Amino acid sequence: MTIQSADQKVLFGQSYYLRFDPKLYAAMQPYPPLGTLYAASYLRSRGYGVDLFDAMLAESESEWDVALERSQPGIAVLYEDNFNYLSKMCLLRMREAAFAMVRMAAARGCTVIVAGSDATDHAQAYLDAAPSTC
Repeated sequence: MTIQSADQKVLFGQSYYLRFDPKLYAAMQPYPPLGTLYAASYLRSRGYGVDLFDAMLAESESEWDVALERSQPGIAVLYEDNFNYLSKMCLLRMREAAFAMVRMAAARGCTVIVAGSDATDHAQAYLDAAPSTC
């Protein structure tokens, strides 16, 4: 059974942009965001409408905003892939990308959920990234 309520539509994403990591961008060895895919698959099996945004080959955070517009989710999830060492590479730039993505989703009225080691280690910074209306 699929839940039709707009506030139950979920957009999953992650904030690892290969382009923001010059060394690995030069090597051009992208990887699939397995953790994000597993989480999205689980919610889909529970009847949620699920869309996916893979930042790996995206040009910038603005592509997340396009995905938000297209999906119109009630819930936006940034689920960082902890299965790969890349989740700790160029961390400051990826954190800034995550903050931008949080702000974009919150500005559209989404409930924003962030999961991953960096969000756990710096929870207050992630909470502060969202507008005070969240």
